[in-house]
Amino acid sequence: MYKLVALDIDGTLTDDQKVIPQRNIDALMKAQKEYGMRIILASGRPTYGIRHLAEQLSLPRYGGFIMAYNGAMLIDCASGRHIVQDVLPRTIMPDLCAAAAEYGQAIITYDEAKDTILTTVEGNKWIEHEAWLNNKMNLRLVNNMSEEAPADLPKCLMVGEPEDMERLTPIMQERFPELAIYRSSPFFMEIVSKGIDKARTLSRLCWLMHTTPAETLIAMGDGYNDVSMVNIAGFGVAMENGCPDIKKVANFIAPSNVDCGVAVAMEKLFNELAK
Repeated sequence: MYKLVALDIDGTLTDDQKVIPQRNIDALMKAQKEYGMRIILASGRPTYGIRHLAEQLSLPRYGGFIMAYNGAMLIDCASGRHIVQDVLPRTIMPDLCAAAAEYGQAIITYDEAKDTILTTVEGNKWIEHEAWLNNKMNLRLVNNMSEEAPADLPKCLMVGEPEDMERLTPIMQERFPELAIYRSSPFFMEIVSKGIDKARTLSRLCWLMHTTPAETLIAMGDGYNDVSMVNIAGFGVAMENGCPDIKKVANFIAPSNVDCGVAVAMEKLFNELAK
């Protein structure tokens, strides 16, 4: 019996205005109320950018989880306890800032305790988009990122034109082999601790629950950073708007995020469970 539902947010759970469609809300509330399923919002977003959606879906009441920063943090919504917290040391920041400057790109990080994005660049459209994406998260302009960043970095994000991010991702991967570096969207390059991804954190949660992803996990996503969790799930769902790689590993291809693909997939499961 499936007991965990892991959902990517952008391009999956929310529509293109970053709002959860009512049909998705209704299906997920039914999953929690009638089937005892626990929802995991699994995103590259910081905690602040997920918290309001968790509250909208009543995750604190039904024992759900926030999985932020592509799996670097896993938080029990009911207690606020961090089950997983795998962060970068601030000592890596000078080298990352130097690389960004060398390549003419902007890089940001997050102050988790203050729900703030730290940047050294003012007026960058991609940084402003990241703030908007995360429930209009506060931006703080700093003079020296290496000195003013928190001691532990949830992740860093290099932002820029899609063609630049495509060109620079393999270069950064070769330059920093001790880190995990990949694109979560055409204009965002994620920089996290080595080994961090959604599947690994979900596997750790299942282990703590004395089960396996194949036995209890439903996972839905659209992006390259969702492929691993959809691949390990007992029921893996790709959105119609998803990348080719995620469609290859999915058990079911749902309609797009703007056509309530999450609800369609859940309704399919409800029908099968009712048989």
